[in-house]
Amino acid sequence: RFAGIMKSMGVATIHAVATAAVRRARNAAEFTAPAEAILGQPISVLSQREEAHYVARGLTLNIPEATGLVADLGGGSLEVVALENGQARHSTSFNFGHLSSVEADEIDRALAAEPWLAASPGTRIYGVGGSFRALGLAYIEQTGYPLPVLHGLRIPGDEAGNLLSAFCRKDPDLSGVPLGRQKTMPTAALIMRALFRRSGAERIVVSGTSIRDGLIADLELGAVDRADFLLVVCQEISRASHRFPGVPEALVALLRPLFKPRDGQSVEEVARDRKRFDRLLEAACFLSDMCWNEHEDVRGDLGARRVLGLPVNCVTHKERVWLATAIYHRYVGRKTNKSRPPELSVLLSRRRRAEATVIGLGLRFALTFSGGAAQNLDQIRLGNDGTTLTLHVGAGCAALVDNHARRRLQQLAQSANLEAEIIYD
Repeated sequence: RFAGIMKSMGVATIHAVATAAVRRARNAAEFTAPAEAILGQPISVLSQREEAHYVARGLTLNIPEATGLVADLGGGSLEVVALENGQARHSTSFNFGHLSSVEADEIDRALAAEPWLAASPGTRIYGVGGSFRALGLAYIEQTGYPLPVLHGLRIPGDEAGNLLSAFCRKDPDLSGVPLGRQKTMPTAALIMRALFRRSGAERIVVSGTSIRDGLIADLELGAVDRADFLLVVCQEISRASHRFPGVPEALVALLRPLFKPRDGQSVEEVARDRKRFDRLLEAACFLSDMCWNEHEDVRGDLGARRVLGLPVNCVTHKERVWLATAIYHRYVGRKTNKSRPPELSVLLSRRRRAEATVIGLGLRFALTFSGGAAQNLDQIRLGNDGTTLTLHVGAGCAALVDNHARRRLQQLAQSANLEAEIIYD
């Protein structure tokens, strides 16, 4: 089936790999030989070390500075990698998985043989694989968690421990676990709980990544793509949606002065927040025209929902809501009579929600003022001295300043707690 589909798609490059099931099978060649003949190319049987590397690399492609334990729980094995700021420090593979017949004491003995697993109490576990995703689905259903996106879902320690213990009971409560996972979930929970307790983790973070992400990162992506996958994806969306070239870049340059550091921050804290702000601002600018061809009454709602469901694993849940909030207000402004996703009212602090709203209103002002043309955006700039938001207008754009533009600039300034001023250069 795979060979036929790839042929019909005209796939030029194939990376075929086998993991623990084939690596451990005594009769592996009885599978790999005919499979290679069907594919027309060799299959690489990964070592334990290689498998652990690609699992961890798949995570760090999307969370570059991850620190904690990456745990990939498969049917017949558990790979665990200790990461420190995105760098692998230790790794191992255990010969049991959610399809194994294994007892709790056997799991505990195996984990105890790796002292580094318990060397960093208070760390987090990044859970990879279907069993961890099933745990996430159960957590969402049982707690009413507001954002139905598995990757990046954070399950606090107490709640993770309670869920896993409930799954391990003689009559387990499997509410929210997909039907296809319910039979194997008690064994999976036994393994996950043992690792959770052994490591002293403070939370479980569900990861939507896999070994495939690691293979793509190492074998296919260039340095620019690996730098920030979010911006790569947003740029792709921009190329398909923006009506005029050069607009996202012009928007980024225009709106950067809207950054507002928090009171009492150190230089290092301001630099960190500025870096985060610039990344999300750039993504929002690339996404800012994604719904121009939808009906104006639903653009905000549709745009926000599309951002909440972006098919990327390199943003946190809070970053999804921040970007969705910005895109919503880019289309809706301050109107209160438009449909709005309820997810925009959760997860973010009041300050972060206000920041995203300001960026949305900045996009709305800039794109309406300029007609969405980069040559008009290039002739204006914003200044922000902490008290006044000043719009500097070049001579070639003076005719674009009307009462409508003044009102939107005033609205933007008020949202940022600033006075508004226009200067003709």
